[in-house]
Amino acid sequence: MPVLLCSLVLCCVLLGGIRTASADAYDLVVFDGVFGGTVSKFNGQRKWQPTLWLDGSYGVAGPLHIGGYFQWLGKSWPLDDPGFGGGAVLALRGNIKSLRLSGAFAGGYLGVPLVTHVEGTGTVGAFAGLGYGFLDWLGLEVRGRWTRYFKMPSGAPNHAWSIEAGFSFFIN
Repeated sequence: MPVLLCSLVLCCVLLGGIRTASADAYDLVVFDGVFGGTVSKFNGQRKWQPTLWLDGSYGVAGPLHIGGYFQWLGKSWPLDDPGFGGGAVLALRGNIKSLRLSGAFAGGYLGVPLVTHVEGTGTVGAFAGLGYGFLDWLGLEVRGRWTRYFKMPSGAPNHAWSIEAGFSFFIN
């Protein structure tokens, strides 16, 4: 958690320090689709679960974006017996030429696949991402994400870490 928060603070400082006459320093609308792995502890044992995350956000002021997300968390590859969820995102997104920086806080609901069933839970989390825009409207992004699960049963995870990569679509 401290590493992710430090990364988010660094991202905020970098985005706040961007001073450019270019109109494309900030995106107006961003859509991300990232796939990766989530690691959490079940009964003290680490377990990897595949995850797919889709989000969209609108730039309300400079680097500040608000939006929403959908998430699928699978019990095993390829998203078997998935839990579904979604929620709201408050993000800072900025560009330095083709380099795209992002950091966000998110909150919502997620169905977490357990051994016997899918347990619904409230969540809060944060992510930091680094991307590269190779076209005017398309780029690649890699991000690290931390999520806290609330009111989970005994032996189930109460938080998880994710590493994800995928595509970003943006409108300047």
